[in-house]
Amino acid sequence: MEQKKKQTDAEERQRLIDEISAEDLAIVQEVQSSTKGAYPVDQEWMLLAEFGKAYGWQAYKDARDDLISVEEMLTLIECNRKIEASDMYKNAQAVLIGQGSAQSKTPSKTFKSLTKDIIKQTKVQE
Repeated sequence: MEQKKKQTDAEERQRLIDEISAEDLAIVQEVQSSTKGAYPVDQEWMLLAEFGKAYGWQAYKDARDDLISVEEMLTLIECNRKIEASDMYKNAQAVLIGQGSAQSKTPSKTFKSLTKDIIKQTKVQE
């Protein structure tokens, strides 16, 4: 079933490509070539882009329009970087636990042993 769907999708894409006029194709190619590194990007743009990526379009607009201070924006960017680093560490830890457990002679026992502290942190006080 999946193979048939992929084939149908590929045929549909090819049919649509075949229907593009030469003029429209020229326009698409012109736009594509004009966006390859055409605009210089400085540090301010990079910070605004990072802030917008982390906190959304409205946050970007508020920073751009000076509705929040530069100090606040930079502090929030640094906070987001720390959160992302923490997430990367947690992901690496999960990979290590999974890989170590899988390669162990007793995978379930090893997994429980490696995750016991994590489980303790997830429990809610009653």
